[in-house]
Amino acid sequence: MPQEKKPNNLKSAILQVAIVLFIVAGYFLIDFSSLYQSLKGEAKFVTQDSSCDLHQSSCSVKIQDGTTFELSINPKSIPLMQSIKFEIKSSNKELKNLHLNIYATNMFMGDFNLPIKNLGNGNYEAEGTLPTCPVGNMQWNADIRIEKINKTIGARFQFKTGR
Repeated sequence: MPQEKKPNNLKSAILQVAIVLFIVAGYFLIDFSSLYQSLKGEAKFVTQDSSCDLHQSSCSVKIQDGTTFELSINPKSIPLMQSIKFEIKSSNKELKNLHLNIYATNMFMGDFNLPIKNLGNGNYEAEGTLPTCPVGNMQWNADIRIEKINKTIGARFQFKTGR
């Protein structure tokens, strides 16, 4: 009988080591955030009307689930290397998992994920600073994303900055 227990103990030890190695490899080698995002698929955005200019007024977008967003940027000159306020009004008074992502489209200038504060009554706000570029005339997207369980939807606002 003692001889039969040794192979079982050896199998059990090998199985335990394999499980530990699998967990360690998964922790260090698998990017679970990327895996989760790939399972959700690409975000679907509705873009503002091209005639709307955020330098002049706020712009509105109605997204796939019927939620409306109105974005206003202050100051209207949209200066570089200075604090800018992104004011958002929404038909949905209590949005959860709301994100504002700002990035240049004609040159990599960084990816700015700004925290959004819920001010109540459908009013939201984010603050940030855009970097300057010697080339000038940068084109930017400001994406408001709503993360749902199985998809990401949102509004895309476009604007330009000079030097």
